[in-house]
Amino acid sequence: MGWLYRLQQRLSITRQEGLAILTLAVLFLLGLAVRHLQQQQIPPVAADSLVTPSPTDSIPPSLASSGPRSPSAEQPLNVNTAPPKALDALPGIGPALSERIVTYRSTQRPFQRVDELERVSGIGPKTLSTLRPMVRVTAPDSASK
Repeated sequence: MGWLYRLQQRLSITRQEGLAILTLAVLFLLGLAVRHLQQQQIPPVAADSLVTPSPTDSIPPSLASSGPRSPSAEQPLNVNTAPPKALDALPGIGPALSERIVTYRSTQRPFQRVDELERVSGIGPKTLSTLRPMVRVTAPDSASK
């Protein structure tokens, strides 16, 4: 502890002040070490960011084209009856957003107009303008007739 005495003399501080500075320095270094170790750990992966292979990845291209088509202006998708997988095929809509659409229509009420899609968190004017030609809104009971 001779170096602590020399530091006290050089800085003109008391023994208690020297010990306080030493304690703060040790705590600071300990905090840096903890922060470094936390950054070394692998961050948790969000469930909606997992990449899973699509079932169509293993299907030959000749058979894949005969399946259901993605929504288009000629065949718009009914937002009130579409399952999450079909909504996921829309541009700008991923698995998380398709689940939010399904949750909104089941907890709030079915959509009356396409513009009401903006009420779903994550769909703004830009996304809505992209979706507008590819979706339609029909009451769930009239869609089954």
